[in-house]
Amino acid sequence: MSNKFANLDSASHDIEKRQAYVTEMFDALAPRYDRFNRWVSFKQDEAWRRQAIHLLGNRASGLVLDLAAGTGDLANAAILAGAEQVHVFDISHEMLKIAKKKLIGLDESVVGFEQGSANNLPFRDQSIDGIVSGFAMRNVFHFLDDVLAELHRVLKPGGKFAILELSRPQNKILNFGFKLHMQMVMPVIGRLATGSASPFGYLCKTTMTFLTPQAFCERLQKAGFIEVGWQSFLFGGIAIHHGKKACE
Repeated sequence: MSNKFANLDSASHDIEKRQAYVTEMFDALAPRYDRFNRWVSFKQDEAWRRQAIHLLGNRASGLVLDLAAGTGDLANAAILAGAEQVHVFDISHEMLKIAKKKLIGLDESVVGFEQGSANNLPFRDQSIDGIVSGFAMRNVFHFLDDVLAELHRVLKPGGKFAILELSRPQNKILNFGFKLHMQMVMPVIGRLATGSASPFGYLCKTTMTFLTPQAFCERLQKAGFIEVGWQSFLFGGIAIHHGKKACE
C-alpha cells in the first residue's frame, strides 16, 4: 500500500480517496493495533489515555464521545472512570468490531457504537458532555476545521475535550532523535507487532508534517474553543490538547 497520502503539507489530495486509504489501512491493522500501541509506547499509552479522561474533569461522568475510537481503549478508560454513557465512533468497521469485543457485556444504555466520518457526526447539537480522541487528527487533517466545527457543535456549553496525538519535540536535538526513531525504529516495531512495516511510513510522515502544538491550539481557538492548552509527554513526542466550549 502506497504512502502517497502521508505528506500533510500537500494540498492536492482527493479527500474521499484519502479517507478510503485511511479506512482500508486501519481495517487491515485492527487485529494487531493494540499490540503495536503497547509495544511502541512501553505501555505508557494506557496512562496517556487515563490522563485524557482526567482532563475532562467532572464532564467525564456524563455522556462521553470517543471520536475515531479505534479499538475503544479511550472509551473503556471513560467507562472505568465512571462515565454514565459512552459513544464509540470510528470510520473503520474492523476497528469497531474489536471495540465491541472489548466492551462486550455492557448494557446498550451505557455504550453505543457508530460508524462514520468525523466531519459528519450523527449526534444532536449540544448533546455531549466530553469528547476524547486518540491519534486521529493527522488522519482527518485535510478537513480538520470541519471536524473541529463538528466537535464544537455537539459539545454542551461548558463541555470539555481532550485530544491525544503524536507530536514533535521542540528541542532540536530531541527532535532529531525523535525523527530517527520514527524513521528507523518504528517500522521495525511495527513489522514485529503487526507483520507489516508499510503503515508506519505513513505514521512517520504524517507526524512530521502535522501541526505543532502551538499551531493546533490556534486551530482549536479558531473553532471557538476556550481555555485551550496542551500537556507534553515522552520528551514532547506526545501531546494531549484540551479545552472547552464556552458556557452560554
